[in-house]
This record gives sequence, structure tokens and C-alpha cells, in this order.
Amino acid sequence: MKIKLTEGQYNRLLVEDDKKFLDGKVEFPHIGNKVNKFIVKLFNYIHQKVGPFKPSNNMEIRDIITRDFGLTDGEAELLRHNYDTFSGSEGVSEFSSYLGEPLEFYGELKFNTRIPMSAYISGTMDGYITGHATSVDDFIDKLENNDWEDVDTDWNDDIESYPEDAEWEIDTDYTADRVTYEIADLKRQGDEDDIIDRIEIM
Repeated sequence: MKIKLTEGQYNRLLVEDDKKFLDGKVEFPHIGNKVNKFIVKLFNYIHQKVGPFKPSNNMEIRDIITRDFGLTDGEAELLRHNYDTFSGSEGVSEFSSYLGEPLEFYGELKFNTRIPMSAYISGTMDGYITGHATSVDDFIDKLENNDWEDVDTDWNDDIESYPEDAEWEIDTDYTADRVTYEIADLKRQGDEDDIIDRIEIM
């Protein structure tokens, strides 16, 4: 069963005053910031289809909201989160009593920072390979078959490398430590405003 909003429903939703989240920073095209009759109907429909929220039906709920109701991914994520909240541990099955209740914002944000990167860079320098052999020809055979014993350089020469060919990757472990330290350090310095200024809504 596919449910579509009529033009009148869309227009009513678009002219509502109660539409903004996060002090006016976020506004969704089809939903406001409170539970209205449309959202009650949506929550009841979800409950009829999948029952109370469980982590295992997270994606199914999002699909129902975007597919059957034609809402955006951001709206689906916010409504899925609120469906979970309003369902509660007791598993509410009828949502009319929540009419007019505020919806809790839930969406993707980003924090602008410097991300640690790491790369493996290879290069070459003059050196030598050693190994035991019975003759020069025997040694050449061993070199061909990787049957040598040691490798070394004089470390007196410049390394010839090609850093532009490096395969860079995000260092996620170092990033986790760095961001934790960065946030804590900014808070210690009283720079909470700097943290907020570097956060954006996706």
C-alpha cells in the first residue's frame, strides 16, 4: 500500500510555523518539528507493518518512510528515531496521544578538522646484498632465486623516492585519538564557540 500526500497536505505542511529544528538551522521540506496527524498516521502504519522498533528493523522502517510516504532520507532518519522514542520499551501501538508533541531532531552533522593521513612510500638508495656461494656463477644463481642472506646500505646516499605515487589512507585510529584530544583541549581553553562554529548539518 503506497500513501502519497495530496497537494493540499503538502501546502499545509509547507506553511506551518513549527518547522525548524536546532534553533532554526534545519528545516525539512515535508515535516515540521511536532507530531501532526500525518505523522500519527505514519507511525500507526509502521507499527501495523513491522511492530515496535527493534534495531533489526531499522532499515525496513526507513524504507517504508521513503518508499510508501515519499519522504526524504533525512526525514526518514528523523522519523525512524522518533518512532523508536515514542514506541518506548512498552511498545506503543497507537500514536494519537502524541499529537502536538515535539519531534526530537536526529540527523547527520559534521565536524571540520584536520584528518591524520598515513601512506606507504617506497624508494631506493645504493646498497648491497650478501650471501655465501661457491663461485660468482653460483652467487648469481642464488640472487636469481632469492637465496641470499642479508641486505644493507651505507646510508650515505640520498634516497630516491616518488612521494607523488604514495597511496594515502585516512588513519582512523589516530583520528579517533586526535579528535578526542582536540575537543577536550578546546573545552579546557574555553573555546566551545570554536567547536560549534566548525560543526555543520549534512
